[in-house]
Amino acid sequence: MMNIAVMLVVVIESLVWSGFRYLPAEELTIKEAREFAAPLVESQRVNGLSVGIIDGDRQFSFHLGATKEGQATADDQTLYEIGSITKVFTGILLADAAVANEDLLKQTPGSDATEVPLPQWKEQSITWLDFATHQTGLPRLPDNLEDTASDNPYANYDSAKAIDFLREHKLQRAPASKHEYSNFAVSWLGHMLSKRAGATYEQLIADRIAASLGMTDTVITLTPDQAARMATPHAVFGKETSPWEFADLPGAGGLRSSTENMMKFMAANLHRPDGKIGDAIELAWRQHRPSDGSDFAMGLGWMIARDGQTRWHNGQTGGYHSAVFINRELNVGIVVLANTGPVSEVDTLAEQLIQRLAGIKVEPMKLSKEIKVDAAAMSRLEGRYQLAPTFIFDVKVVDGRLMVGITNQPTQEVFAKSESRWFYKVVEAELEFNFGKTGPASSLVLHQNGIRQNAKRIK
Repeated sequence: MMNIAVMLVVVIESLVWSGFRYLPAEELTIKEAREFAAPLVESQRVNGLSVGIIDGDRQFSFHLGATKEGQATADDQTLYEIGSITKVFTGILLADAAVANEDLLKQTPGSDATEVPLPQWKEQSITWLDFATHQTGLPRLPDNLEDTASDNPYANYDSAKAIDFLREHKLQRAPASKHEYSNFAVSWLGHMLSKRAGATYEQLIADRIAASLGMTDTVITLTPDQAARMATPHAVFGKETSPWEFADLPGAGGLRSSTENMMKFMAANLHRPDGKIGDAIELAWRQHRPSDGSDFAMGLGWMIARDGQTRWHNGQTGGYHSAVFINRELNVGIVVLANTGPVSEVDTLAEQLIQRLAGIKVEPMKLSKEIKVDAAAMSRLEGRYQLAPTFIFDVKVVDGRLMVGITNQPTQEVFAKSESRWFYKVVEAELEFNFGKTGPASSLVLHQNGIRQNAKRIK
């Protein structure tokens, strides 16, 4: 069954085929790159975005939309939450700890790092490597995280609650047997690395990565100056929301950064810097787990595309969306930072730009812009529509917005192309409502991935 729920990591489909070949490409101009990005702002998918590009010896950036309502566009010093791209930094912190002894990766965290015995599977223990490659057997989220529907879901989930979860949790399979993306596991990895080093996670980032690379705007706690440069977060276009906080477990999504800093980060991953930071970046970049067929191969924190060369990660918080792609063979890097989330087209934009630099012919996205529909017309859409016994659309008008819930999935807002055709901004999918001459809609059609699926109105 099709799942249109928002995921924190989006599978990047266009780089997954075997036999990927790079072709000579004409130089990408700023004008052309802006044409790829413009549809996201023009269609009101995002309030504002920043794009940084490294293409061989060339580096350039540009900014579209607005950082705040009625204010100017961003610049290279504007800060955004980078969400799950934080996991790459956590992977580099693990690499930093393992540079002197790579056997550490195969070991189970010891008493200097973990405050609670980790769950086991038939006496098989979770290793440091399992944490960094999403193969611990731990779930995506702990079952005692109570604020999942909140605008700030991780603010009150701290290490004490994580310890309570780990004491009670039973693994359902052996570690290293299957890839399962886990925010919780990488949060705990960051916490264990901090305990092992006797410093906070933020201090480790500053001391082991940011100081070496000159990334002074890659932080968790904002100074007054940084707070003034922070782009305002938006849940959807035009709707401000709160930033995210992470108590004492920020290792999976707590970092903020700027275009300037992320350009420095991409450059350091393309061209190994001197010293221990270079060794750590190299160890994290290396493939440590192959693909299991359904998911990507992994470095330490990095996802590895099917071409075997491109490292990437994306990130999403309640009000921001980000994506970074780096390819050493091509000597290119792309970062996109937006102050609206979730917006899957941010990932698509980053992917399109890296493809363009690889010599693949791609065209800018064509995205619909919403129109206004009056309350009477919207009321005809309300109701329940069954696609399958376990897949029912629940359509309601809430405060003048059309909200669609799906069985066992989050409720999402949809936007009008016409009175009968509505589209999601979080995924590439549309709903088409069918009417008689009078009365409510009799059915809807889900359009997604070139497939039409009909759902009839039920009581």
